[in-house]
Amino acid sequence: MRLNQFAIMLLLPVLLSCAAPEQTSTLPPPPPQGQDEDPKNPEDNPGNNPGDNPGTPGTTPGGHIIVGYVTYWGDIMPNPDVLTHINYAFGKVGSDFESLEIRSTSRLRKVVELKKQKPSLKVVLSVGGWGAGNFSEMAADENHRRKFCENCLKAVKEYGLDGIDLDWEYPTSSSAGISSSPDDTKNFTLLVKDLRSVLGPDLLVTMASSANAKYVNFKDFIDYMDWVNLMTYDMGNPPKHNAALYPSSMTRRSCDESVALHLAAGVPYEKMTLGMAFYGRDDDKTFTANDDDNFVYYRDIRTDGFVERWDDAAKVPYLTDYAGNVVLCYDNELSIGLKADYVKEKGLLGAMYWAIEGDDNSWTLSKAISSRLLGTEPGTGDEDGIPSYAVTNAYVQAYMDGVNYTDWDFSGTQVFNYEGGGPGEADVPPTIEIKWNATGTGSQTLTLWDGSWSREWSLAAGVSSQSVTNLAPGHYHYQVTDASSSVVAKGEFKATGSLHQIYFERDTRNGRSLGGLKTLDGKTIRHWLLYRGGKASSIKDAGKKEAAAVGIKAELDLREADDSQTKSYFGSDVEYLRPGFGSSENYRTMLRDCSERVKACFEFIVSNLRKGNPVYFHCAAGRDRTGTIAALCLGVLGVREGDIAKDYELTYFSPDDWSMSGPDDARYYDHTRHVSSYKNCVQYLRDQDPSSSKTLKKGAETYLRNIGVSQQDIDDFRTIMLKD
Repeated sequence: MRLNQFAIMLLLPVLLSCAAPEQTSTLPPPPPQGQDEDPKNPEDNPGNNPGDNPGTPGTTPGGHIIVGYVTYWGDIMPNPDVLTHINYAFGKVGSDFESLEIRSTSRLRKVVELKKQKPSLKVVLSVGGWGAGNFSEMAADENHRRKFCENCLKAVKEYGLDGIDLDWEYPTSSSAGISSSPDDTKNFTLLVKDLRSVLGPDLLVTMASSANAKYVNFKDFIDYMDWVNLMTYDMGNPPKHNAALYPSSMTRRSCDESVALHLAAGVPYEKMTLGMAFYGRDDDKTFTANDDDNFVYYRDIRTDGFVERWDDAAKVPYLTDYAGNVVLCYDNELSIGLKADYVKEKGLLGAMYWAIEGDDNSWTLSKAISSRLLGTEPGTGDEDGIPSYAVTNAYVQAYMDGVNYTDWDFSGTQVFNYEGGGPGEADVPPTIEIKWNATGTGSQTLTLWDGSWSREWSLAAGVSSQSVTNLAPGHYHYQVTDASSSVVAKGEFKATGSLHQIYFERDTRNGRSLGGLKTLDGKTIRHWLLYRGGKASSIKDAGKKEAAAVGIKAELDLREADDSQTKSYFGSDVEYLRPGFGSSENYRTMLRDCSERVKACFEFIVSNLRKGNPVYFHCAAGRDRTGTIAALCLGVLGVREGDIAKDYELTYFSPDDWSMSGPDDARYYDHTRHVSSYKNCVQYLRDQDPSSSKTLKKGAETYLRNIGVSQQDIDDFRTIMLKD
């Protein structure tokens, strides 16, 4: 055995303290925002005026898709890294009711060329749009309808497309100045069925649907449709919101209500994409005084000279003048991100947005969606001058930086001058303090978010700071709103470190995410999904609050059987499984002799991750059975053995029953990668590989298949947990 003697000589007083949290970084307050007046109560405006904009149209980690519309009249090319599907707008039904006319075919060809850059990208032709007629006549005649569908197939083949999106606005309605008929509803069903028949099963057939879920009978054709793009925007003009997520006093209809209407009409969640607006609607004079409508792209919105406000019920921003008049209702990075979170929470297929050209040059809104649904990095454009703070414990970070094990050499590490300490003391992550200039006398709301997580604090009047612990490495934004929903402060910072550690409370062993570890093929495990730790049986309200804040929604309890414990220690709303292992069933014995219970553990993890439920798994100390499940999960993901060993040894940074060794002037803690229990566990997994290469990844996968885990579960686990 080779022994790495890695001496940690950190002499920071804060690390020697048993108080928690251990370290605080302070963010400077941002410049104060303008003083706001309460908005007056405007008269209701029925709104929903699509104006003359012809483009208001009505697989991946977690199985989500992102559909972005690109217009024929625009000149901005899409960013294929932040979406999965492009809908090219528009084709239209010809005046002969059979032909398919496509505007700017040269631009369409350029868009299709992006598939060479990203082979998984799909490009679909959207036919129709506001004011596009000839649908009613075409759909009413069997010959017209069939020839139109054949022309769609011809266009798909000619331009290398992946399907057709029907954007008839709207059957049985002439509100857009087009012809209509009472028979349009049944004829639309015939059109969908004919289009599917002609295109076949492998090409996409989708549609854009009004937020009210009217005009068509979904139940008659939903089996022929790949998905439905919900046009959950244009639901109001100022002073009503354009695209509120939830109902409020400022809404006519919300996204959540539209989803419910479509579900009742026969569209299952897994066939819905939630429409998002990369534009706002103004009061017809402030931003668009010289235009024909009140449509304002996000890239053209300016907030200087106005009061930024936030409707916390609707979860969208809006602007007022200093007299309180609503001048613009729109979406920003925060509201778009919350809508992406909603997609995951509801189990919708994905997101759709109108339109790509509306985003800014940094793709701010697009990245707010893709970071949540695809696991891509949110990105920030020019990051110069953005403050950066460590969120990994300094001792732990020094260990992560200083130890680099060679695979399968089974050396150990002695950590010198390490003070140790009980649970919730020795390995506490640093705290960041967000500060701002408090204004007004009412309550305040602080919202903090990154690309895949958000948290809110309700604060009293006059409070000007908030301490935050348990952040994953990433890029964060925050905003503070007052009682009148005015934005009084906002800012950003970067959180750095190798690990996402979780401090629950003193006397409860700290947890950590498996996120941040790399695989042999260059992928990274995502944060905020899978946590490991020790028993939570003594956890109190403060610890439960932190568990909820990091998103823990499922607990896998690996301790010995206890029929009296039937629900999670984190709360009754947290999924709970306790398979009941024996006192000596751990490591290789656990894998070899308890296969049915190990299978139940893995399937519990995958099932909850599919539902968007982050999982916390633990035994008593977070060492033996927890280390076994961690080695199995990390192994099947493709993490190398040396890094799995580092994760295993991290448990010993918070000992309560393991003693320090050595004389007083050279005390050390002896990490235990070299113990036979760990070695036998990972070697047993590697030996399951039937090939001569004996890789841990293949061995772990073979083990799972041999105990009855489906290949789909293994593939889904990798897809959800890993990002490029």
